[in-house]
Amino acid sequence: MAKKPRVEKDNSERYLLTYGDLMNLLLIFFIILYSMSQVDSQKFEQLSGSFQSSFGAFAPGSIINTGGGGSSLMTLKPSDVASPTPNPTSQNGTGTAEEISEKAVRDKVEKLISEQSLQGNLKVELEERGVVISITASYLFKSGSAIIEPDSMAILDKIGNILLSVPGNHIRIEGHTDNDPIKTSIYPSNWELSSSRSTNVLRQLVDNSGIQPTVISSVGYGEYRPRVPNTTEANKALNRRVDIVIIKSIFDASEAGKGN
Repeated sequence: MAKKPRVEKDNSERYLLTYGDLMNLLLIFFIILYSMSQVDSQKFEQLSGSFQSSFGAFAPGSIINTGGGGSSLMTLKPSDVASPTPNPTSQNGTGTAEEISEKAVRDKVEKLISEQSLQGNLKVELEERGVVISITASYLFKSGSAIIEPDSMAILDKIGNILLSVPGNHIRIEGHTDNDPIKTSIYPSNWELSSSRSTNVLRQLVDNSGIQPTVISSVGYGEYRPRVPNTTEANKALNRRVDIVIIKSIFDASEAGKGN
């Protein structure tokens, strides 16, 4: 029986398969690189606006179009960066709008202190957390009591009118005592006394001054957040107080109703 001749396969163009696969991979690779280099234009504008507000780094319209519907961070050039512009939230370089509002509240309270001769009973400070208006407990209440004295209600109403001038910020009423223990049928400890005092001040501001209940809260710290050591009677008098705190917006989200 005759042996069939062996057919030789032509492998001379087999490299084209590998070459084609390589070209496809390169194409995919460059498509991925291109897509990664694109930035959503809306997000880029928000980022640019944020930098402009904080540092005055970019002028409006300095976003560079790539021609593909997006904006690339890599296309920014020194010539595209404008000279610094004033912070839009500042006025005459005196601070942000919130800082200006805080100083205005401080000035109004200081004016109230001067007009009503409340030095030693009323104090206002600008702290990192916001504006803190402190009222000595002896001015508002009798010893061991949380009932607001009638003569003090008028001052609380005036303070309430000042608080109404800064709508939007959360207001926290904080009650504080000294470390002298108290144990009565109404107030088993300083916690109950300080909480009741802060709540009564809150109710006065809401019911008489028109502060919205959604932007105000109260807390009692008892003896555990003293302003000064309870080593003398004068120091204890300073620690017995009610603080009205206008909280800065950066801390506002942690307050009741804004953290959800």
